[in-house]
Amino acid sequence: MKDTKLRDILDYEFLSSLDISSDYRKISYKKTIGNYKENRYDSNLWIYDTETCENYQITDDKKATISAFNKDSNLVYKKESTDEADIFYVKDGTGLGHEYFSIDKDVDMIKHLGGDLFLVKAKEKKSKEDKEKDKENSYSKEIDKLPFYLNGAGFIKDEDSALYFYDASEDRLELIKDFKAEDKLSFVDISKDSSKILLLRGNFTDNSVMELKEDLLLLDTKSGEMTLLIENEFSYYTARFIEDRIIFVATDMKKGGVNEDCFIYSCDFEGAYKKISPDDFDMAFGNSIGTDARFGSSRTFDVKGDRLYFVVTDYEKSKLLSISLAGDIREEISEGVEDFVLGDDDIYYLAMGVDTLSELKKKSTGETLIANKVPSEVHPIETFDFVSNGDELTGYVLLPKDFDKKKKYPTLLSVHGGPKTEFSDIFHHEHQMFASAGYIVIYTNPHGSSGRGVKFSDIRGRYGDIDYDDLMTFTDLAIEKYPQIDTEKMGVYGGSYGGFMTNWTIGHTDRFAAACSQRSISNWTSFYGVSDIGYYFAPDQTASDMWDNLDKMWDQSPIKYAPKVTTPTLFIHSDEDYRCPLEQGLQMYTRIKENGTDTKMYIFHGENHELSRSGKPKGRIKRLEAIKEWFDKYLKDE
Repeated sequence: MKDTKLRDILDYEFLSSLDISSDYRKISYKKTIGNYKENRYDSNLWIYDTETCENYQITDDKKATISAFNKDSNLVYKKESTDEADIFYVKDGTGLGHEYFSIDKDVDMIKHLGGDLFLVKAKEKKSKEDKEKDKENSYSKEIDKLPFYLNGAGFIKDEDSALYFYDASEDRLELIKDFKAEDKLSFVDISKDSSKILLLRGNFTDNSVMELKEDLLLLDTKSGEMTLLIENEFSYYTARFIEDRIIFVATDMKKGGVNEDCFIYSCDFEGAYKKISPDDFDMAFGNSIGTDARFGSSRTFDVKGDRLYFVVTDYEKSKLLSISLAGDIREEISEGVEDFVLGDDDIYYLAMGVDTLSELKKKSTGETLIANKVPSEVHPIETFDFVSNGDELTGYVLLPKDFDKKKKYPTLLSVHGGPKTEFSDIFHHEHQMFASAGYIVIYTNPHGSSGRGVKFSDIRGRYGDIDYDDLMTFTDLAIEKYPQIDTEKMGVYGGSYGGFMTNWTIGHTDRFAAACSQRSISNWTSFYGVSDIGYYFAPDQTASDMWDNLDKMWDQSPIKYAPKVTTPTLFIHSDEDYRCPLEQGLQMYTRIKENGTDTKMYIFHGENHELSRSGKPKGRIKRLEAIKEWFDKYLKDE
């Protein structure tokens, strides 16, 4: 089998966005492939038939967007958006679909409610005059709120939208509720009988600063009456109707700050709630395992009968659990869960593994319905457990191509982002690419990572302390256990929090012969004012601010130690990264350049914080080429 090459990521088929028909027979999903020539991703809708085991393509325009099954279990999807209407097609026979209906709005959500009825969330179409006005005024941005931009979305422009019932048989659109921009309302769920809707309302100060807790509201779709259920007590992950109650997942952030894990609550229609998950339930909701080999959206929560189904990260595994209103928790699927849908008496899910991209599986039999094996050799990952700062951690060692115990190998310490994410042994293209190129790749999940509970993930005020100690302890043990590691040819690299730790590491040791810092934080004091999350994340995570305890915030900033840096370092940043803005990388680059240390920086135009995971194909390939070239130069003398 061939080695994993740098450009292989362009050939991977990424499966995502599972949905299932009401008769549980058909599963829809998106298949996405990189298109290097046109510098985009091509995505089409597919169907898997659970009865016939047929797997067939629905669309061929390479731009799959929103979709829903109708009463006949045929897939309805948005095909085209014109100046006048959004046009929806349906696939109800052989060949590609045909036009089904059109709606004279900009539709961004469609959900089948039964019969010919759909729930639609949409905005008004912009007139040519409004579009021209936007174009004329594009030379400036007016900001008067916090946050004023969001990574991946750009500068925030609040717009009105609305919820509608759409009857396809009568081609009739009925307004349910206007969502005025100033109301800060967002849709969450609709009851089974379509009589009630759950909404979240964002809270802002009088001076337009977004607060971190929302209001939970109940809307009666017939009367239009809106009831405030819970006011400004929680930050919500989800809220769903379940039987004759509401179930919600939320945190009050009192124990672990903004990164705190959630608990699960039930609530009646008057707002009286109680916690139903156990006091010792300490799970990280969602799949927080890092990889560069997934693409597209996924489901974290769903309700069926009297149970809420949800994905959690437990140590280095992504699991599917469920809970009843009585608080009975069940493990449904033990690992690898990327996305899921609930069948009649079964669960279908996308799973990733050591040598697979997301592939469709069936819970009851364990069989793979749509295989998606990695089309190259996957080099072995070995693990060992060790104790650091009072907790047991797992160390990962990815061995290179044709590993020979008698040889020495250049080695990379890879640090994940977050910090509340983690690495595992699931397929990671970049790591495997370096192993194919003759590198040992080592990594672990230091304190601050997800999957081990609030106490483990809470490193507020200790950035660069306990986590750095974990990483160096792990590195020392890896060298001890694997004498094939060439200690004179070691590199360190990572992005986001991994970029922060790279910046920190090169300011505190010269043991690494080269480094690559990507989309990093270098200076908490300026991060506070420029990141989309900076005004609350920086004070929360550093347990300090610039006015009352500047020294503590400065002490946790890698830029403070930049004058000591002698490690040749490559910086990679995107100019539309609003999570860790460009100036963060520029500060470290500038100071190291002044040191006389060899350094270089790549700035990717039009890319954001997600460059390594969902950036445009040309940017992703250039990034990998730059990193490999840098490490080859310093660790392989090439």
